[in-house]
Amino acid sequence: MARLLLLHTGGTLGMAPSGDPSSLAPGPYLDHVLERVPELRDLAELQVEVPFNCDSASMEPEHILGLASHIRSRAASFDGVVLIHGTDTMAFTASLLGFLLADLGKPVVITGSQRPLSYVRSDARENLVDAVDLATRGINEVGVVFGTRWLRGVATDKLSVHRYEAFDSPNLAPLAEIGMDLVIHPHAGKFERCMPNSVGAAFESNITVYRPFPGMHWELPSKGSRGVLIEAYGAGNLPMERKDLLSLLRHCREHLLPVVATTQCVSGSVDMEAYALGRALGTEGGIGAGKHTRWSALAKLGLLLGANASAETVREAFTKSWAGEPV
Repeated sequence: MARLLLLHTGGTLGMAPSGDPSSLAPGPYLDHVLERVPELRDLAELQVEVPFNCDSASMEPEHILGLASHIRSRAASFDGVVLIHGTDTMAFTASLLGFLLADLGKPVVITGSQRPLSYVRSDARENLVDAVDLATRGINEVGVVFGTRWLRGVATDKLSVHRYEAFDSPNLAPLAEIGMDLVIHPHAGKFERCMPNSVGAAFESNITVYRPFPGMHWELPSKGSRGVLIEAYGAGNLPMERKDLLSLLRHCREHLLPVVATTQCVSGSVDMEAYALGRALGTEGGIGAGKHTRWSALAKLGLLLGANASAETVREAFTKSWAGEPV
């Protein structure tokens, strides 16, 4: 029987109605889980650890870097890892861990729920069973299990606050689809792992993010900012006739700050050659993020800046897939 490490970091799934903090100790927590989902005993031998317990809205990059180190240090003793996580920042954690653990050689399956496991009507039971099942399959992926799909972490985004199908990977087909049968697709675990060795020790979070709207005033990046991420319109368009936007872009170029453009759209690609405004953004130094989600773009940019990468190195990185993310 497979031996799995079950890491609880917080979130809705593990919320206990009693609010008893002792229920989050590894022993009581596992007892609670097995009482609610006894069939897990038929799938794997579980060992529970609680690295921390916080609402995922309070998750910081330091938490995630610590998780990556913890998983890497413990992986040799287990066949796979299941990570219970809150839904609010799950896509960002999945993206960052997807890069950091792409070479782990074992499955890291991230899951959570829209309603607690203790509720009668909850998605937590199915999500947890599916996550444990997939973690026993030996597929080298960092992915999110939610609803009826297993999604590659570096391609995942949260789309709903109330539907049980809360996540999607808009530019990449699911790794698996879950119904009466568990259908694993051929591309699961099949991607080239090529994150630079110089990247991964640190994450630079001093990034200024812009989500434009018509009439927005373009202020210069915050003091100390190391880079800029713009969630542009459509295929990478911005109001390039705006003098304040041009001043911002020229300020970034003069101060060697990389400016990465993703899209506000749920799916599709930033193609800065598609329209005149996108071409103008490229002329002013903008870097198109292609098919990167907003979260994988932020994760990649923060890791690059954490390694003191130059703007040209950032530009090159967004043309390459590090861990199976669509580019």
